[in-house]
Amino acid sequence: MPISHDHAVGRFDAGHCQACAVEAGLLDHYDRVQREEARLRRALEWARMAQGWARWALVVGAVGVVLAVVALVTG
Repeated sequence: MPISHDHAVGRFDAGHCQACAVEAGLLDHYDRVQREEARLRRALEWARMAQGWARWALVVGAVGVVLAVVALVTG
């Protein structure tokens, strides 16, 4: 039997009231969703860092090509 607790109809926030989440059997689901969201945030951060390194590598490669062309032209 659920405990009486004031929540708006159709609204549920397990972070607000863990007792309600435990009674509704949603605490495990809520925790799993939180972990998945944290993993997504970490993955996006890694993707941003990889993109920065890729840009750096592209610039360094372009500089290398320019230096190689200059070396060929100047003999």
